[in-house]
Amino acid sequence: MNGTTAYDMFDDPDFDPRGVKVSLRSRALARMMSAGTKPRPDGRDPRDYADHDMHIDSALTMNRRLAPLPGVFYFSVPCSFTQEEADGTHTPRKGIEPLFAMRSRQIGAYTGRTAGGFVLDAAWRENDGLVNTVSASFPLGAPWKPLDRERIGPGVWNVFPVLRGDHMYLQGGLLHRHDIRGFYLDLLTLIAGQR
Repeated sequence: MNGTTAYDMFDDPDFDPRGVKVSLRSRALARMMSAGTKPRPDGRDPRDYADHDMHIDSALTMNRRLAPLPGVFYFSVPCSFTQEEADGTHTPRKGIEPLFAMRSRQIGAYTGRTAGGFVLDAAWRENDGLVNTVSASFPLGAPWKPLDRERIGPGVWNVFPVLRGDHMYLQGGLLHRHDIRGFYLDLLTLIAGQR
Protein backbone atom coordinates (compact mmCIF):
# COMPACT_ATOMS: atom_id res chain seq x y z
CA MET A 1 0.00 0.00 0.00
CA ASN A 2 2.82 2.39 0.86
CA GLY A 3 5.70 0.66 -0.88
CA THR A 4 8.54 -1.20 0.76
CA THR A 5 11.92 -0.23 2.12
CA ALA A 6 13.24 -3.30 0.27
CA TYR A 7 13.64 -0.85 -2.64
CA ASP A 8 14.42 2.42 -0.87
CA MET A 9 17.25 1.10 1.29
CA PHE A 10 19.30 0.46 -1.85
CA ASP A 11 19.00 4.14 -2.81
CA ASP A 12 20.07 5.42 0.62
CA PRO A 13 23.78 6.35 0.61
CA ASP A 14 23.83 6.13 4.42
CA PHE A 15 22.82 2.46 4.51
CA ASP A 16 24.62 -0.55 3.07
CA PRO A 17 22.26 -3.56 2.92
CA ARG A 18 25.27 -5.78 2.22
CA GLY A 19 26.60 -4.84 5.66
CA VAL A 20 23.72 -6.64 7.41
CA LYS A 21 24.87 -10.03 8.65
CA VAL A 22 23.11 -12.73 6.62
CA SER A 23 23.89 -16.42 6.22
CA LEU A 24 25.58 -17.61 3.01
CA ARG A 25 22.53 -19.80 2.30
CA SER A 26 20.21 -16.79 2.50
CA ARG A 27 22.48 -14.76 0.21
CA ALA A 28 22.59 -17.58 -2.35
CA LEU A 29 18.80 -18.02 -2.29
CA ALA A 30 18.26 -14.27 -2.69
CA ARG A 31 20.58 -14.22 -5.70
CA MET A 32 18.68 -17.12 -7.26
CA MET A 33 15.35 -15.40 -6.61
CA SER A 34 16.43 -12.17 -8.27
CA ALA A 35 18.25 -13.75 -11.23
CA GLY A 36 16.74 -12.50 -14.46
CA THR A 37 14.25 -10.17 -12.78
CA LYS A 38 15.80 -6.86 -13.85
CA PRO A 39 13.46 -5.15 -16.33
CA ARG A 40 14.81 -5.03 -19.84
CA PRO A 41 14.17 -1.86 -21.82
CA ASP A 42 11.09 -2.49 -23.93
CA GLY A 43 10.00 1.03 -24.78
CA ARG A 44 7.81 1.58 -21.73
CA ASP A 45 8.14 4.60 -19.49
CA PRO A 46 10.46 3.74 -16.55
CA ARG A 47 7.51 4.50 -14.23
CA ASP A 48 5.47 1.72 -15.85
CA TYR A 49 7.00 -1.08 -13.75
CA ALA A 50 6.10 -2.44 -10.33
CA ASP A 51 9.65 -1.58 -9.22
CA HIS A 52 8.74 2.09 -9.56
CA ASP A 53 5.45 1.73 -7.65
CA MET A 54 7.10 -0.13 -4.78
CA HIS A 55 9.36 2.80 -3.85
CA ILE A 56 7.86 4.58 -0.86
CA ASP A 57 7.72 8.02 -2.52
CA SER A 58 6.03 6.59 -5.64
CA ALA A 59 3.45 4.67 -3.59
CA LEU A 60 2.66 7.71 -1.45
CA THR A 61 2.16 9.84 -4.59
CA MET A 62 -0.13 7.22 -6.09
CA ASN A 63 -2.12 6.89 -2.84
CA ARG A 64 -2.77 10.65 -2.75
CA ARG A 65 -4.51 10.30 -6.13
CA LEU A 66 -6.54 7.21 -5.19
CA ALA A 67 -9.00 8.13 -2.44
CA PRO A 68 -11.28 5.39 -1.09
CA LEU A 69 -14.72 5.31 -2.70
CA PRO A 70 -17.62 5.85 -0.25
CA GLY A 71 -19.59 2.71 -1.17
CA VAL A 72 -16.66 0.26 -1.31
CA PHE A 73 -15.57 -1.97 1.57
CA TYR A 74 -11.78 -2.02 2.01
CA PHE A 75 -9.95 -4.66 4.02
CA SER A 76 -6.27 -5.15 4.72
CA VAL A 77 -4.42 -7.98 6.41
CA PRO A 78 -0.93 -6.84 7.42
CA CYS A 79 1.47 -9.72 8.00
CA SER A 80 4.60 -10.00 10.10
CA PHE A 81 7.13 -12.77 10.44
CA THR A 82 9.85 -11.03 12.42
CA GLN A 83 10.75 -10.64 16.04
CA GLU A 84 12.18 -7.54 17.66
CA GLU A 85 15.70 -7.90 19.04
CA ALA A 86 17.18 -6.09 22.07
CA ASP A 87 18.86 -3.54 19.78
CA GLY A 88 15.54 -2.62 18.11
CA THR A 89 16.18 -4.44 14.85
CA HIS A 90 13.79 -7.10 13.55
CA THR A 91 14.97 -10.53 12.48
CA PRO A 92 13.03 -13.21 10.62
CA ARG A 93 11.30 -15.88 12.68
CA LYS A 94 12.21 -19.51 12.23
CA GLY A 95 10.09 -20.93 9.42
CA ILE A 96 10.12 -17.90 7.13
CA GLU A 97 10.25 -18.76 3.43
CA PRO A 98 14.00 -19.21 2.87
CA LEU A 99 13.89 -16.91 -0.16
CA PHE A 100 12.82 -14.02 2.08
CA ALA A 101 15.26 -14.43 4.98
CA MET A 102 17.98 -12.11 3.69
CA ARG A 103 15.66 -9.29 2.64
CA SER A 104 13.70 -9.60 5.89
CA ARG A 105 16.87 -9.14 7.91
CA GLN A 106 17.91 -6.11 5.82
CA ILE A 107 14.48 -4.47 6.11
CA GLY A 108 14.57 -5.22 9.83
CA ALA A 109 17.83 -3.30 10.22
CA TYR A 110 16.91 -0.27 8.13
CA THR A 111 15.89 3.23 9.13
CA GLY A 112 16.45 6.26 6.96
CA ARG A 113 14.81 8.76 4.69
CA THR A 114 13.44 8.41 1.17
CA ALA A 115 14.73 10.58 -1.66
CA GLY A 116 11.56 12.65 -1.20
CA GLY A 117 12.28 13.15 2.51
CA PHE A 118 9.80 10.69 4.05
CA VAL A 119 11.22 9.42 7.37
CA LEU A 120 11.42 5.64 7.74
CA ASP A 121 11.76 5.13 11.48
CA ALA A 122 11.99 1.97 13.58
CA ALA A 123 8.25 1.31 13.05
CA TRP A 124 9.16 0.35 9.46
CA ARG A 125 11.46 -2.52 10.57
CA GLU A 126 8.76 -5.12 11.29
CA ASN A 127 8.07 -7.00 8.04
CA ASP A 128 6.75 -10.12 6.32
CA GLY A 129 9.99 -10.82 4.47
CA LEU A 130 9.41 -8.41 1.59
CA VAL A 131 7.00 -5.69 2.79
CA ASN A 132 7.01 -3.60 5.94
CA THR A 133 4.07 -4.47 8.19
CA VAL A 134 3.20 -0.80 8.73
CA SER A 135 3.07 -0.31 4.96
CA ALA A 136 0.60 -3.17 4.48
CA SER A 137 -1.92 -1.84 7.00
CA PHE A 138 -3.59 1.01 5.07
CA PRO A 139 -2.56 3.76 2.67
CA LEU A 140 -1.06 6.57 4.75
CA GLY A 141 -3.50 9.47 4.94
CA ALA A 142 -6.52 7.30 4.08
CA PRO A 143 -9.34 6.77 6.58
CA TRP A 144 -8.97 3.51 8.49
CA LYS A 145 -10.07 1.70 11.63
CA PRO A 146 -9.27 -1.58 13.32
CA LEU A 147 -11.52 -4.36 12.06
CA ASP A 148 -14.77 -4.44 14.02
CA ARG A 149 -16.79 -7.41 12.75
CA GLU A 150 -20.00 -5.83 14.02
CA ARG A 151 -19.38 -2.49 12.30
CA ILE A 152 -17.66 -2.90 8.95
CA GLY A 153 -17.43 0.53 7.40
CA PRO A 154 -17.53 1.33 3.68
CA GLY A 155 -15.16 4.00 2.36
CA VAL A 156 -12.69 3.26 5.13
CA TRP A 157 -9.90 0.68 5.46
CA ASN A 158 -10.95 -2.07 7.88
CA VAL A 159 -7.61 -3.34 9.17
CA PHE A 160 -7.36 -6.91 10.45
CA PRO A 161 -5.04 -7.58 13.39
CA VAL A 162 -1.49 -8.30 12.25
CA LEU A 163 -1.34 -11.89 11.02
CA ARG A 164 1.72 -13.95 11.89
CA GLY A 165 2.84 -15.04 8.45
CA ASP A 166 5.38 -14.21 5.79
CA HIS A 167 4.79 -12.56 2.42
CA MET A 168 3.43 -15.74 0.81
CA TYR A 169 1.40 -17.03 3.77
CA LEU A 170 -1.96 -15.72 2.48
CA GLN A 171 -1.26 -17.30 -0.92
CA GLY A 172 -0.64 -20.72 0.63
CA GLY A 173 3.16 -20.45 0.77
CA LEU A 174 5.99 -21.38 -1.55
CA LEU A 175 8.32 -23.95 -0.05
CA HIS A 176 6.37 -23.98 3.23
CA ARG A 177 2.76 -24.86 2.42
CA HIS A 178 -0.11 -23.38 4.46
CA ASP A 179 -3.78 -24.33 4.41
CA ILE A 180 -5.43 -20.91 4.48
CA ARG A 181 -8.89 -21.90 3.24
CA GLY A 182 -10.39 -21.16 6.66
CA PHE A 183 -9.12 -17.60 6.53
CA TYR A 184 -10.71 -16.96 3.13
CA LEU A 185 -13.98 -18.66 4.06
CA ASP A 186 -14.16 -16.40 7.11
CA LEU A 187 -13.39 -13.33 4.98
CA LEU A 188 -16.05 -14.23 2.40
CA THR A 189 -18.61 -14.79 5.18
CA LEU A 190 -17.71 -11.41 6.63
CA ILE A 191 -18.06 -9.68 3.24
CA ALA A 192 -21.33 -11.49 2.40
CA GLY A 193 -22.82 -10.27 5.68
CA GLN A 194 -22.43 -6.64 4.57
CA ARG A 195 -25.22 -6.67 1.98
